[in-house]
Amino acid sequence: MPLYSALAHAGAASVQQLEQRGFNAWPAPRSAVMGDWLLRSAGGYTKRANSANALQPGAALTPQLLQQIEAHYARQQLACIFRLSPLADAGVDALLQARGYRAVEPSLLMQRATQAEDRRWQPAAQVQLQSHSALQTSWLDGYCAASEHPPQQQPAHRAVLESIGMRCAYLTLAQHGAVRAWGLAVFERDAVGLYDVLVHPAHRGQGLGRQMVLALLQWAAQQGATHTDLQVGGGNLRAQQLYTGLGFAPVYGYHYRVQA
Repeated sequence: MPLYSALAHAGAASVQQLEQRGFNAWPAPRSAVMGDWLLRSAGGYTKRANSANALQPGAALTPQLLQQIEAHYARQQLACIFRLSPLADAGVDALLQARGYRAVEPSLLMQRATQAEDRRWQPAAQVQLQSHSALQTSWLDGYCAASEHPPQQQPAHRAVLESIGMRCAYLTLAQHGAVRAWGLAVFERDAVGLYDVLVHPAHRGQGLGRQMVLALLQWAAQQGATHTDLQVGGGNLRAQQLYTGLGFAPVYGYHYRVQA
């Protein structure tokens, strides 16, 4: 049975639009379409950018198509991973389970409407904004050093960031002269998606995550976004509590199936 598949507040058309927005805002340097599936590849950096994703409601998967998709990822020396949103037919999860695919990382897509006070927010810490063209090595170096990702994944991470074709902003939040938090906002059509929101592990529990998200929301409001959305792990209760407290609400869930 799917860990997260039922819709909470959105119809199928809305889910499809949100999925498209996510594909555009967090792009994979390589992609291919097979049947009802978009196959994304980014050198193994994040499951989101290295997985097969349903393109339309009722996306189906046959054993023959599954074999072709597996071969596609094998040629790139990548594990075959399916990211199952509500667009995927229920039979897909059953087929993958029967083939030994493990269900992992149930996650939520959350959304928040832009509010008038977002523009008027005054940061309690120093916030620095960089445009996409000014993506500096320092931002990526700082993020990677504070994250749990191994250093050898940094080139793949950079390739994802450099593939972003939308208007975006890289933010850092400094406290006592040192950067403590990082965040990325991508404007896609009339909404903004939040990515790479991270607080240094040694400085968590001080409200810096809230300050970073508020800074990203302010940038979203300044761009004229009507909504802001993000994706968060189902087990990350601290982050979910933070986002809920700032007005985000779950829209739908998804999970991954990973080839054994």
